[in-house]
Amino acid sequence: MGHVESGGAAERPHRERLWELWRALKKPFGVWSLIPSGFVTPGAWGYVGVDFLTGFRANRSTQDSFDLLADVDGPTFDALSALANLNVRRQEQMLKAVVIAYLTVPISVLAIVAEVAGDSLVSFARDNLQHVVAIGAGLTLGALAYYLSTWRAHQIVGVLDLIRIERGQAPYTALELRDE
Repeated sequence: MGHVESGGAAERPHRERLWELWRALKKPFGVWSLIPSGFVTPGAWGYVGVDFLTGFRANRSTQDSFDLLADVDGPTFDALSALANLNVRRQEQMLKAVVIAYLTVPISVLAIVAEVAGDSLVSFARDNLQHVVAIGAGLTLGALAYYLSTWRAHQIVGVLDLIRIERGQAPYTALELRDE
């Protein structure tokens, strides 16, 4: 995963270094810090108006990523960017599966049971309210966790795009450019 040089062979980044960079890159993008950071980061306050980039560029996580990748060569950066884009695609696959499995199926089953035995369902829910609320909260929080994780994965790709733009590097592959 590197730029093709004049000999036709692509340079390959050092595998261990690549995975070390990946682990370091994702650290500032913790899933559970997304909600609190949504109230205090420059990027969060930048979601008003036409410019969504200036605040994003000023975020601490973005600055940390720029610092981390300042001396990384082009082929390694390209490979890291490809990893981040692959991660986004896998995150989106899982989010879709979770939304279908956690939300669509239970709601459909509840709708059918309510239609067939509405009074029994209401009685059951009333008699087991604590369990019903716990299950509903668990399903909702599970889906929310996957959503937040997907958001963070997209943030990593966005930061890499900013770095690429400031470096003057073109996108490496069509896969990096696609937006599903």
